[in-house]
Amino acid sequence: MSAGEFTTYLKLLDEQVRSAARSLRSSFDRITFKMLVDTLKSDDPLAVKAAIEQLVKEERPEAVAPLFVVARAHPSPWLRQEAEAGLAQLVPADKLKELTDGKDIGGCVKALVAEFGSYRG
Repeated sequence: MSAGEFTTYLKLLDEQVRSAARSLRSSFDRITFKMLVDTLKSDDPLAVKAAIEQLVKEERPEAVAPLFVVARAHPSPWLRQEAEAGLAQLVPADKLKELTDGKDIGGCVKALVAEFGSYRG
């Protein structure tokens, strides 16, 4: 085996390891993101607030629809305000209005998922 072939195989190995790591990281990211979104259903307001903050911090477009639901329908006015503030950091108000104006919450969610994606992807 030549040095060139050896180097080629090492590069191939390196690419495979990196690809597997990205795939694993991607799966982990999806699971973590789903856990954050599921936390929005918690009875613990501080846990919900922490999930809102983390979703905003990650700046993932998939967070728009779940944050919209919290902003419009959560029983806690304080958490609705927190979600609304977070939502404003992820999507411009005029874009949100354009996508949701005149729709019920279900229609809004469908429009937002169509525009920004879904965490279940």
